Amino acid sequence: MPETIIPFDAQGRLLAKARGYAQALDQLIQDGPLAVDPLVRALPLADNDLKLKIVLMLGTMADPRVIQPLYDLLRDAGQAENLCQAAAVQLSLVGGLLPPAERRKLAERLIADLASDNAALRAYAAFALGWEGNQAAVTPLVEALGDEDVDVQQAAVSALTNINDDRLFTALSGRLKRGAKEQQRAILYHLSCFTRRRNEIAAICAEFLSHPDADLRYDALVVLDTVSQREKPLEIYLGCLQDNDPRIREQALGLLAQTDRQRLKALQPHLQSMLLDPSPTIRQSAVRLLHRIKEGPTVLQ
Repeated sequence: MPETIIPFDAQGRLLAKARGYAQALDQLIQDGPLAVDPLVRALPLADNDLKLKIVLMLGTMADPRVIQPLYDLLRDAGQAENLCQAAAVQLSLVGGLLPPAERRKLAERLIADLASDNAALRAYAAFALGWEGNQAAVTPLVEALGDEDVDVQQAAVSALTNINDDRLFTALSGRLKRGAKEQQRAILYHLSCFTRRRNEIAAICAEFLSHPDADLRYDALVVLDTVSQREKPLEIYLGCLQDNDPRIREQALGLLAQTDRQRLKALQPHLQSMLLDPSPTIRQSAVRLLHRIKEGPTVLQ
């Protein structure tokens, strides 16, 4: 009787191993360093869905072996955009956990990529440089704030914020005054990460509430509320009820609605005027808020 030969499917086993880790993360944690090699070897064999899961799993491991495959993926123009973005994010997470020599080597390679002719690669590299304490990247990232590509600018803003050096606040707030609109919007939202500079951020936001661009005024109002902890600037919110952009009036009314009923009573005359607002949504919100002041909480249908 002839012997049956069962072919050895090494690639299939690697992919099955990777899928197994994706479905049982506790096993991934248990295997730890032992999981790196099969995941790295499965990466080029996987379809996009599994490849993304492998990238995310590799990002949980502070192991120098994960750097090269993630870096190669970030630089591969033939890969899907979400995979390159994911590789950049994971490198930014792993970078700060590497031994000093490996960390320095990775930073040098990514900084060199900031000079690429490929705007997408510059953006991925900029974001990947954003690990806490990555001082070597500060100067090139500040220069990248002036990149001709908006995505590169925004990636540089994110990276500088993630480096978490309080001294970068000055660079970002300075750029806020002269950057392009999309960069200004990105910086406004990222400034709130500088928790020790809340008063300065609040002052910047208050200044932007008189900006001629409605999008920037709206962003400033959102960030202002984020950095204003217990003492909410109710007078500023009241002033925003007169803004000519309905989004801002509605946002301001919503922020006022979060105030306790007792404090709202003093604001009732100002809120009464919102019953004449051109926007039906705002008028309805004002009715509910005034009812709450007079009668107590209202269950919205």
